[in-house]
Amino acid sequence: MEIDPAPETQAPGLVPVGALRSGDPITDVNGGGQHYIVLESKKLGESCVVLELESKANDQLRVIEASFPADYVMSLTPRQPIL
Repeated sequence: MEIDPAPETQAPGLVPVGALRSGDPITDVNGGGQHYIVLESKKLGESCVVLELESKANDQLRVIEASFPADYVMSLTPRQPIL
């Protein structure tokens, strides 16, 4: 069964990947709930967005590049204050 992400774009805090900008903290709510920081966003035509993402797990930073359909949505994560 295929999930259509379009209806979820109406939910608060969810934004299409094409609207994400460098520095945005996000959570992939449709892909396991991983947390990332957007390093770079590139649109490839009208239907695909490539994101360069920073991930921190087990006190290790990773940089990954992933492609998403343009209507795929992510949750903006509240920014943590710097103490």
